[in-house]
Amino acid sequence: MDFPCECDLNINYDSQGRMFYNPQFHFNNGKAWSREDLQYLINWYDIIGPEEMSFALGRTIRTIESKVCILRKQGVMKKAGNCIRHKRIKKSCANSSKLNDF
Repeated sequence: MDFPCECDLNINYDSQGRMFYNPQFHFNNGKAWSREDLQYLINWYDIIGPEEMSFALGRTIRTIESKVCILRKQGVMKKAGNCIRHKRIKKSCANSSKLNDF
């Protein structure tokens, strides 16, 4: 499968490196949360982090983080025991001339 280049998708990021809404990635934006989505979020959030979870569930990172905060306040989701830091997926372009320099 041939994926489009990031240059062609017009992807924008906020000052924290989170991707703004993009209909090609965030197809569930504005839809109600299903039980399956919530269960997946509860079980996998601490393992894969907010960015991968965003792609898996088709929602923005801010929406994922907001839902996690609500679930933890309600006691549905446990607070993370160890502080696990998930690095952001690097912004790069497959057609970039920088990649050809190596």
